[in-house]
Order: sequence, then C-alpha cells, then structure tokens
Amino acid sequence: MDRRLSVVLTAMCIVAVASSALFGEAAYQVKAAHPRLCIEDVQELTQRCAGPLAEDYEVVKQRADAAVRRGEIQYINNAWSIPEDLMNCGIAYLVERQMGRDARPYAEVIVRQWGDGAIISDRRGSHFGYHAIAYDWIYDALTPEERVRFGDALGTWLRFFTDEPRILLKWGHWEYNQTWGPIHLNIMNCRDALTQKLFIALAICGSGTKYEADAKSFLDSWNERVPQECVPAFNNMGGVWSESYGHGAYGPVTVIPYAFHAWRTATGIDLFRLVKPWGYPVEEPRWVAYTMMPHNDRTAWIDDGDGSRPAAFARAAPMLRDGLSQWFSDRGRDGLRERWQRVACYQPSIPPMPPDTLPLGYLFPGAGHVYMRSAWNDPNATWAFFGCGPQFAGHSRDDEGHFLICKRGALVSRQGGQGHNDSDYYAGGSLIFNIVTIFDPNEKSRRDKGNENDGGLLRHVYEGGGLPRERGRIVAFEHNADYTYAAADITAGYSSIKAHEVTRQFLYLRGEREFFVVFDRVEATRPDFARHFFLHVPDEPRREGDFLTWLSQPEADGDGEVLSCGRSRMFMHTLLPRKAQIVLRGGPGREAWGHPLEPTAQYNHMTEGRRKPPVCPWRIEVSDPTSGCRTLFLHVFEITDEDTLRPTPIGLAAPAGIDIAQRWQVRFNASGSLGGTVNDRPMTTTIDTQMQYQ
Repeated sequence: MDRRLSVVLTAMCIVAVASSALFGEAAYQVKAAHPRLCIEDVQELTQRCAGPLAEDYEVVKQRADAAVRRGEIQYINNAWSIPEDLMNCGIAYLVERQMGRDARPYAEVIVRQWGDGAIISDRRGSHFGYHAIAYDWIYDALTPEERVRFGDALGTWLRFFTDEPRILLKWGHWEYNQTWGPIHLNIMNCRDALTQKLFIALAICGSGTKYEADAKSFLDSWNERVPQECVPAFNNMGGVWSESYGHGAYGPVTVIPYAFHAWRTATGIDLFRLVKPWGYPVEEPRWVAYTMMPHNDRTAWIDDGDGSRPAAFARAAPMLRDGLSQWFSDRGRDGLRERWQRVACYQPSIPPMPPDTLPLGYLFPGAGHVYMRSAWNDPNATWAFFGCGPQFAGHSRDDEGHFLICKRGALVSRQGGQGHNDSDYYAGGSLIFNIVTIFDPNEKSRRDKGNENDGGLLRHVYEGGGLPRERGRIVAFEHNADYTYAAADITAGYSSIKAHEVTRQFLYLRGEREFFVVFDRVEATRPDFARHFFLHVPDEPRREGDFLTWLSQPEADGDGEVLSCGRSRMFMHTLLPRKAQIVLRGGPGREAWGHPLEPTAQYNHMTEGRRKPPVCPWRIEVSDPTSGCRTLFLHVFEITDEDTLRPTPIGLAAPAGIDIAQRWQVRFNASGSLGGTVNDRPMTTTIDTQMQYQ
C-alpha cells in the first residue's frame, strides 16, 4: 500500500474508534489512535510548538533535519548512549504533518535505519525502549507490513529477562533500579525492564503482530500489580529513591516518570494521582531540590550518590505536572542536551514554582533523610543532611546516622573518592561515614575482603532476604524558624552482640552565628567494646586550646568554579566524654586508614577511585578512655566566616546540655526517652509529616 494512502486511511479511522474500548480489560482502555506514548494530543502539541515551546521545538527540528541529511540516527549503535534522534524525528514527523508540511523524510530516516527490524530485536544492545516510542510516534507513516515487521521485532522483548510476558519481579522488587531499566532503555543493568516493556506493549497492541496476546498479558499485569503493589511500596519508600541519586539518576529518577506518564497518555489512568504527596515519584522534585548543595548546585554525595547535577530529573520533570518540576524543566534547558521531553510533555499553563517556597527544614520519612539549610537562592547558604532509615534495595549503604554539612563548600564530608561496593569493600563499609563505632574484636563482617573489622554497622549491602530491612529510623523531627531537630534510633543497625543502644540527635541552630549540635548515646554490651566518634573533613584540622578548627573546601566536590564566594570556618567543641581522646588522622598516605583498634587494618586503603571527588583526606577520631559500657558523645560545631579566629564561648551543662553565650541553652535527656529542651522549649518526640504537605 502506498504510505501516503495508509496515513490518510488511518487518520479517517481515528474518528470512528478513538473512544472505543478496543484493548484490555474493563479496568483500562488503550486508546486506538497513535501516538499513545507521552503525547496526549497532536494538535495541542503543534500549538505549543508554534507558541510557548517554539524555541524548544526549533532545537528538536534542527536535530531531526540533521539526521535526515545524514541519513542515519545518531548513537543508534552505541548501547550506552541515548539515541535521541529517534524522538527528534518522531516529534518532527507529528508536528510537521499536523502543520500540513511534508513530514515523510523524518519517518523515512527511521524506517531505513530499522531495515529488516534486526536492529530493534538485537540482543547485544538494542535501545528497545526508545525504539518503541519512535514506533508509536511514526505509526501512521508505516505501511501495514512495516507495522507488523517492526512490531514483531519489538514484541520479542516482552518475554526477555522473565520468560513470561507479565510482571514477575523475578530479579528484584519495586524499589530496585534494575527492575525499571536504565536511562538508555537498553539491556545493560536491567532485569525486569518494566519501562521498556510497558512502552512496547502500549505501542504494538492492535497492530496485528504475532505478539498481540503477549502485549495484552503484560498490560493486564501492569494494570493489576502497579496500583495494588507498586504504588503502596512507593508511598512507603517516599520521595528519595532507595539507591540514591547516583543509582537513581542512571534509571528510576527518569524512567519511572516516563512509565507513569505513558500509562496516563495511553489509557487516561493517572498513577501520579494514586501516589501520596510523600510517595515516589510525586515527592521526587522536592528530594532533588533539597539534595542540591548551594555552593555548586550538585546533588550531594549521599549513599551511592555521585555528585551529579540534576539533569536526569530535568528529563522527567515535564511529566510530573507540578510547579517545582516545571522549574526544574525550565532550569534544565541549558544543561540538558535533550529537548524532546519538554516538547512532548511540558504544559506551559502550569506556572513554575522555585524551591524558595519550600521550608528550610524537611524530613523524607520513608528513607529517613532530613535536610536543613539557612536559605534558598543563596550560594553562600548553610546546608546539612542527616539520615537514618531502613534498607529498601541492595545497593543502599549501611551509613545510618551519617551527616554532612557545607557552607561555601564542604565542611563535613565523607571519606574521599568514588569507591564502588562491588569491588571496594572499604568504601562499602562504615569508616567512610560520620558515625560512631563499637569495636568488638571478634566481629566478622559480610563482604570483608579488603575491609577488616571496622567496628561499625552491620554489612547488609547485597545481603539476601526480605526487604525493606530495618537498620534504624528517624523517631522525631521538628522544624521552625529558629532550629531544625531530628532524633534517630540506630540500634538496629549494629550487631546486637555488641550494642544495647545507639542513638543520635542532630540539632541545627539558625542565627547570625550558626551551630550544629550532635548528641550520641552509645551503650555497648561489654565495657571492653570501645566506642569512637568519627568525623571526615576536607581540610586539615588545627588544634586551638579546647577546640579544633578548619576551613571549607569549595572545590572538594569536583568543581573548578563554584557559585559561592570565599570560604567558611568551622569550630568543633567536644564536650562529652569529659576526658575524650582526640586523634587527627589523614593527609597523604593516611587518607583511608583502618579502624585504630584493628591490628590488620593499620594501612592506607587507597585506590585510584578514591582520588576522585569528593576530596576529603582528614579524619577526626574521638574515643572514650573511661571504663563502663556507656558513652555520651556531645559535639558542637560552629560555622563562621573565614576570618573569624575565635569561637563563641560554649559551656557544658551537666549531664548532657550546652550553653552558648546568651543565645542558646540546649538540654538533652541523658537516658530514657530521646529529646530535651531548646531555651526551655521541649523538643518534639514524634514525627508530624502531614504538616509538610498542607
């Protein structure tokens, strides 16, 4: 059949069948007309491309024109890249056709590239998810024979990985990045491939392929299991992806919104509306906003985070349809090569909402992540993170109780480098984090190759068994104009053989002089199990009487140029234990030292990966030399300008309190329930997360 005639006949049929329930069960209907994936209405799309998104569409069209001139789709054979010309040409075909122009060259360059369909079904490196989008978008340009040929090539993937064309979670669970697929929608680091398979099933259903039954089977499975199982799991996990922004940016940060939006455009069922305000991916834009450090706008080095910029979320932002996501989409235009997501999905009628409308302190209750800062829209602002939560997925680091602080660069960081816990077991252990240790000399860690006894948390990474797994949790959170406070019970994160209690309370006091107060209650099962407080800093600390001081390092996170100006200074006071022994360790040759009590670990655990950002070569070790099983660690950190050389006077108020000049009086409960008072005002002992969403 002539291709032009095929397009005309298809267009005529759309009017008759667009609202019919052609496919699937009564619970969902896949619209008959194409496009189905991510684009709701071609006429509206064309109006946006001629109006508020004209600049974005011009970029897409220029790249599509370049592909037509080359006669090929760029990166189509690079398994690790995103073949964006598939989407550029697909959008250009739809828009130019709607405008009455000759759109055939944009479809033809894709058809020629596909050839006999082998490039789509190639098990060595097909971008099968992106091929499905292009198939859907140029569907009306394909002859009936081409629809079957390329649809059959796509359909072969519906049983790949699982042997059955339905959701099995054979290789993981809803909170595992490889369940959904990587950002290049290929086979690498991919198991169930839910996003790719959803695209394929939606694109080919009704096309006359031999995989029609498989497509329906997968869609039935999606329609049943995602609302019933996935959405509740995402509500429980919350807005922080379980394996950090690092692993998340490689896939779920982007491809889960892709999948939810495609289901919405193809069926009218809005999964985003089924998710609670604190669930994933609805709360995702808040997470990205809070995890960005002010001095460089990079996402923080948390869990397996890689310090990347928020470009991965900017890809998905137009699909979430909220003001903060709109802001990220607008902001990401300059730093993100791709524009097709904005052209296909962005709704200009939704006004962007910058992060400065968000509170300065925020708890993500699922992951147990607490963020706090002094201001938005200020690259010189103070920013901090404190975390304690369950393990939802295999890559999650065992770092409960860890915290970070920065102002004009890092002040408290994690041990330097980018070691991967697949091969660098030191990086996968406890000593790279700011935690307390209880040293049982007979303790043996899982995955202890190259990482001796470190006295820290249980090693759950890649451990079998059910998830989520309890490692500790935030038990209290409070935020107001004067301070942000969080309390964590971390006892479950340590071996019960050595730990009766490990709790940490983290308090940020705002003002002209800013303070962080960290109070740890640590009780070992035996008095000979020594307790240590570990802190990692990017600059060499200097002893000055009864305090330590060091400067921020704005470039420690990998940027030659930063947004902030100058450096800040931190003063550290150790008020408890009263006779604390403090050791400064680090510098060249000692950046990654083992636990000081482990005889076999007294060497530098250095690798090439550890030379990469974040640069953090110094460690402060605080130990309790007294007898007994119980230790209270009480530390006060003051942040000032670089040229301030003396700290604010700070006094200990027994048994576990501080007095700071005439401004702050803080008292912690030394035993019993967590909590205390700030200027005689009781700290909260509960969590009220609902107030964050009102």
